Amino acid sequence: MKSKILKVCALLTLPFAAMAASACGGTNIGENKSYYLEDDGLYPAVTAAYEDESRAAISRWESARGAEKEEVAKEVAAELFAYACYNEEYIDKYVYFSSQTGSTNLGEDDSGDVTTQNYKLIIHEGENTPGYKYHYTLKKVNEATGTINTFRSFFESARLRFVEDTNKLYRFEGENIRYVEGHGADSEQPMLTCDWETGSNWGTDDPHIVKREGEKLDLAGIEDDIIALSEDGEAVIHGNINILADGIIKNATITRGEFDGHAVYEVVMEIDAAVASADEASAAMLANANSAEECGWVNDAEGKGPAITFQVWENGLMKYYNIKEQWEGKIKVLLFSFSGGAVSEQSVWYSYSNRDTDMTEKLAMLEDAKEQHG
Repeated sequence: MKSKILKVCALLTLPFAAMAASACGGTNIGENKSYYLEDDGLYPAVTAAYEDESRAAISRWESARGAEKEEVAKEVAAELFAYACYNEEYIDKYVYFSSQTGSTNLGEDDSGDVTTQNYKLIIHEGENTPGYKYHYTLKKVNEATGTINTFRSFFESARLRFVEDTNKLYRFEGENIRYVEGHGADSEQPMLTCDWETGSNWGTDDPHIVKREGEKLDLAGIEDDIIALSEDGEAVIHGNINILADGIIKNATITRGEFDGHAVYEVVMEIDAAVASADEASAAMLANANSAEECGWVNDAEGKGPAITFQVWENGLMKYYNIKEQWEGKIKVLLFSFSGGAVSEQSVWYSYSNRDTDMTEKLAMLEDAKEQHG
């Protein structure tokens, strides 16, 4: 992914949750590694829980003819996205990198633009494999005016959550959030880094990183799960949209291609903004993710609703997804609430290779931090 992830300057809504200052006065550990994915183009080295279901959905689309194919494409598109998201609950390991930038407007003199980058590596506990979670989020304000500029330090943050196989949680906080030399806010290749310090919750007990227990959910169970998790910030489905809700997909196209000698299916879905906004689960996820209320999606200047483009390998595992959206509502900034809106886009790349999921360097960082922290 080194040659590809940095070609896109993606967009993300500016987060408006009240935040404490980044630094906690902990032990300085050093600069973030700004991990690249090397093998996002390699066929996954793990088994997909929903491979049979994904292949069956694809086969149903391939067999459809005439006017029926358009409706089948919408059904299959939703199923493939849901299966790809829920595969992450059951597979042995995966890692993704997300590069995002977005703008929010709270009024004529209140606007902001921020770049956010996420890196998440999960190794599920197995009979002979310990479980790990390494997840960092870096947020940097590029431009801001008015209220957002006044409180810009509250909108910038760097946080790392590290759970090791002893089910201990170690949190890191970052300072001096900046672009890697040669990359900047206006570049087509933005990459953020920071200086990590040990934070709160240092060595506290945390649940093991394990696969979802019990039998895997069927499609109806996935929809029930999306609804059940919609308000607590723990939703498995990506994009804050209940993709299985009736009528939520306005149209969809599916294209078959090939990568690394295997079939890859690219799916483009247009979401019906009115249906998504009226769906309780979708509205709850949107509000939770953006510290907003009374919010909903709106069509863009071309009259189109949110768009989801994603690629899945032939076994149903996610290869890439991109979400473009525009929404309006009441946005919370510290103790205040503003009527405003946001335009956002998010691009996420996945890898399942041994190289990209190797924990050696990250565990060395943790051991060094433990030694320095005492």
